Amino acid sequence: MIESTAMKNGRKNSRLVVAVVQADSGVGRAVLRGIAVEAEHLGWTLETINKDVGGGSLATFGELLGAADGAIVRVRDACVSARQFLRPEVPVVGIDIAPFRDSGLWATLNPHNEKIGAMAADELLAANCRCYAFVPALPKMPWGDARGKGFIDRIRAAGGDVRRYEPKDTWFSISERDCLAGWLSALPRPFGVFARNDIIARYALGVCKKAGIDVPREAKIIGADNDELLCLYSSPQLSSVRIDHEGAGRRAAEVLQSFFGKPMPRRTSSLRFGVYGVARRASTGASESYSDLRLEVGFDYIAGHFGNRYLGAGDVAAAMGISRRQAERLFRAAGTSIHQKLDETRLAHVKSLLSATDEPLRAIAEECGYSSGIYLSGLFKERFGITPGQFRAQGAAGRGAGGGR
Repeated sequence: MIESTAMKNGRKNSRLVVAVVQADSGVGRAVLRGIAVEAEHLGWTLETINKDVGGGSLATFGELLGAADGAIVRVRDACVSARQFLRPEVPVVGIDIAPFRDSGLWATLNPHNEKIGAMAADELLAANCRCYAFVPALPKMPWGDARGKGFIDRIRAAGGDVRRYEPKDTWFSISERDCLAGWLSALPRPFGVFARNDIIARYALGVCKKAGIDVPREAKIIGADNDELLCLYSSPQLSSVRIDHEGAGRRAAEVLQSFFGKPMPRRTSSLRFGVYGVARRASTGASESYSDLRLEVGFDYIAGHFGNRYLGAGDVAAAMGISRRQAERLFRAAGTSIHQKLDETRLAHVKSLLSATDEPLRAIAEECGYSSGIYLSGLFKERFGITPGQFRAQGAAGRGAGGGR
């Protein structure tokens, strides 16, 4: 299916960009939303191919791809397929795709997957479980293995008992469910489970229910990606590591824009996008109520839209489906306010980008919803007592002292 959006923003549409992004998950939709927001700002015409192309061909879209000035791809198999139709000089940026030979990618953006696993480990370590487990799935994925490594390394460093489940079959098979149920039932309780993403976390939650394992009293479960549909409408609601997928879409568009008019680089650039904390819910012991559900919607809306510098309390309340006064009341009951939560989210992302990238402060300010680098520098100094440059230098010194791990 092709969905077309004319992004004029008061300017002539000088670029035609095609995004190959599967939008059948919250993650894919967040990525696409980020691309669309930046495309509007840049004045592109954006065409999106929302099609499951795993192992398939993009021949149906050959004419569209042949006319494109650039492409953003989030399906690994689509890289090679798209390159058959794109003109040789057309830049291609990949999201959530590790660079591989003959991919035709000019740059890729990926989250720090080991950091995701480490964040999940810290969340479960705080719950003082007797043992900890990583649950992957078949087929194996490099990003999933990296998340597992980060989780296992962090638990071991803390002296915890950590184990890795080895799947025998695809995760949806009855035999695999029975195997996982037996394996989890044998763990000392309470135990903590980190699944490679929210899909597998929800699967593990169902397996625990079938095996009579109470979540969160006997088992605590956390996933990754913070897919709202999967997490908020599970019972109990699923905790998850927050990843800035919308920011990845915006950043991919920015990177693609920087390639226009330039020759293809000799090697694919590898860039990172943000990981910024854990959405705590009932599967790891947080309280759950209807009010909490609405509050989580508000938190997730802020997490997905903080890069919009015009975002206000009214927008957050509208996303929650309640009045601004009701929204403010729920936020205050949680010990914060809409403005404070938005500010904390933005500054946490600023810190993440300062630590993980070499982006100039001006670009970081724009990405995080601030009007200018000068304003952000002053705010950062006021809040943390040091400038963004000093914070970045401290992080670089720490990494050097640690041997560059």
